[in-house]
Amino acid sequence: MEKSAPDASSQVKVRVRVPSRHEWWDRHSFLLGLFLRLFLAWALPLLLDDAQLIPGVAYTDIDYLVFTDAANHIANGQSPYDRHTYRYTPFLAALLSVLPIEGGRYLFCIADAICGWIIIRLRRSNIYTYDSTFSSMVDLLWWMFNPFAINICTRGSAESFMVLLPVLLTVMLVKSNMAIPTWLQACLAGIVHGAAIHSKLYPIIYTLSYMAYFATAQQRKQQPSFNSINTFPWMEPKRLRRLIQTWVRRLLKPAPIFFLIASIFSFVLLTYLAVQWYGNESLHEGLLYHLSRVDHRHNYSIFWYPIYLARARHDVGMKLVGRLLLIPQLILLVYSSLGIASHDLGLALFTQTFLFVALNKVITAQYFTWYLCLLPLCCGFDFWRVRWSFLALGISIVTWLASAYCLEMQGMAVHRLVWLASLLYFAANVNLLGALLRSYSSKLQRTSTYRGKSD
Repeated sequence: MEKSAPDASSQVKVRVRVPSRHEWWDRHSFLLGLFLRLFLAWALPLLLDDAQLIPGVAYTDIDYLVFTDAANHIANGQSPYDRHTYRYTPFLAALLSVLPIEGGRYLFCIADAICGWIIIRLRRSNIYTYDSTFSSMVDLLWWMFNPFAINICTRGSAESFMVLLPVLLTVMLVKSNMAIPTWLQACLAGIVHGAAIHSKLYPIIYTLSYMAYFATAQQRKQQPSFNSINTFPWMEPKRLRRLIQTWVRRLLKPAPIFFLIASIFSFVLLTYLAVQWYGNESLHEGLLYHLSRVDHRHNYSIFWYPIYLARARHDVGMKLVGRLLLIPQLILLVYSSLGIASHDLGLALFTQTFLFVALNKVITAQYFTWYLCLLPLCCGFDFWRVRWSFLALGISIVTWLASAYCLEMQGMAVHRLVWLASLLYFAANVNLLGALLRSYSSKLQRTSTYRGKSD
């Protein structure tokens, strides 16, 4: 008997889906970024720390030598603050004391790669549904393969581990859609936020923004138009008084109160343990010192030259001036928290950090990472519109570095030139922030108009 051929329609076709190039990058970007950091953290110190390629310049950050010395003190049963200029949480030195001498550098690289992964996840989580123009490769370049971020962590800076990772974890917890009560979500975010403040005091500036975001969580769900450009207060500064009155009522809701209590509890607990185990020095050197810190070396701030002259004259009024400089920072932080955070948390955190750094008495290269890690979270601006402002900022940084090299490495008397470079850097910062906000407003207006027509 002759067998009939099977019906073609009954055959099941199996298709093997080949991942696209950007999907391949998404899956392997963390491992590639981590491997790149670990390799450079091993290779570059071997090549550059003996100052053979660049005379007078070593690759390893001086702070890493301070970290390892403090860790050795703990390993020998002493206080980490016996190491002069160690002004960080004692728990960092305690952790490094159980690692090999180069283990801390690799730990910081791992934390930095995790920061890059979190940034990618936040940018892909539909936070900014109006923006779909950024490719996956651009998302990776923001941090995972950013040469500046890689340079900072491979030199042995602990910023990613102590500051950026807790801050980004807090943002992820605040903005996540976890299937848990809002008050519990606020408590978890508050615990991480308190740890970030203990590690490095400056994240305290974000507290009001997080509270504002929790206070309006229900309003954002009920009113999709809550993020409309018309509600952004920088368009109508006269609304400030009414805005504050509204926020007094909003901030007394349970979620922001739970967040505040959890933050205070976490911060106080860690600080108490530090004082109990390592004495009052952990409070004074790890936290209070940063409130009155003035530094005339390695400092981009516009105030560095007056600080330098005042130190030479032993001017006691400089401490008062340092405290007065906190007033404009405080005003801008409160305004951006109440006016922007409830609508766009990423933009609020970036704006606050940018202003805080630009107006600070001390600005070092590590401070740039504080706002660079937040810039990808506020992608509502058009990069092409602000490209010249970014270029001006880059030129100002190169100018400062060149003049500072002549002063600190070559011993040339170019103090005023460095100060002029600092003024140029400040002006470039102000110009860039203004361009970003104008571009942000313009893009949101175009998006609102487009959506109105499509509806």
